[in-house]
Amino acid sequence: MTVERPGAAAQPRRLTSGAEESARLSALRSYCVLETGREARFDDLTCLASTICETPVSLVSLVDTNRLFFKSAHGVDLREVPYPDFFCGHAIRQRDLFVVPDANEDARFAKHPLVIESPRVRFYAGAPLITPQDYRLGTLCVMDFVPRQLQPKQLEMLRVLGRQVMCQLELNLQAMRDPLTGLYNRRQLEEGLHREVLRARRVGGTVGVMAIDVDHFKRVNDTLGHEVGDRALRGIADELASCVREEDIACRAGGEEFVIILPGTGRTALRTRAEAVRRTIERAQILAGEGTLKLTVSIGLASFPAYGDTGPAVLRAADVALYKAKAAGRNRVTMCTPGVARSFPAPVA
Repeated sequence: MTVERPGAAAQPRRLTSGAEESARLSALRSYCVLETGREARFDDLTCLASTICETPVSLVSLVDTNRLFFKSAHGVDLREVPYPDFFCGHAIRQRDLFVVPDANEDARFAKHPLVIESPRVRFYAGAPLITPQDYRLGTLCVMDFVPRQLQPKQLEMLRVLGRQVMCQLELNLQAMRDPLTGLYNRRQLEEGLHREVLRARRVGGTVGVMAIDVDHFKRVNDTLGHEVGDRALRGIADELASCVREEDIACRAGGEEFVIILPGTGRTALRTRAEAVRRTIERAQILAGEGTLKLTVSIGLASFPAYGDTGPAVLRAADVALYKAKAAGRNRVTMCTPGVARSFPAPVA
């Protein structure tokens, strides 16, 4: 059993590199749990953790860029707090439990505002939430306002409950995927865009959206059959996945329609990225049956906040631009112009 405690085993560890931290944050965002509300299945686990460990507080804490986001908070009314390298920041550097019996006696935390001021946290124990790819997303932790120790059975149960939190997050991930292509599904498109718009609004950022339609795809199904059509869609999805960054969200919106959400991408970069996607599909040999297909896509572009102040508004603007690209001859990229989203009909099939 390995438990990180003050002393020899708690010497400062090498800080995570920028690239590693970027990958960790991308993994966290891929679970699409930030900005979501409370759920009974997570609240049940924090309630169990507090009961078993006999502590007044338990949290499912996710370590974001500059904050701790609490998916569940038992015993306190918290949604998030700024992240000044508190307990959870140390806990996610461990492979096992991180325990602080008395924060007042630990030089790393003795002067922390949450220790010397309200709520005056004294005890902490956290189990890291580790993905199958070995990224640490956050912790299931318990806290108390007096110094204390946990018994071996309590420590083991905290590990077990931490694994159960991770199982729930994995179930979330499976429910978000389109079964044919492996990309995110329509529900996750809507929820993911909503979350990214909220994040961009909070930090003054941008969110780019590509609405993508495979040109003349009905001909593939009509002439080669739906089985070949399904294989072609999987091939298109693979090509799209090869074009996105870790922080992007690639979705199948339905049929032969796809959407890519690009956090932090403004107008110029969005067009450049879209042209790269269009060329990638145009040059690709899409496996279909015993042969290959040459396919093209039309792409409509819009971004928050320039073309809409909500996720649905931006998506509607991208659909309008897609309609214009298809009407102009297909196999092209078109940027929406401000104010036109309400004046165009829905995209053509």
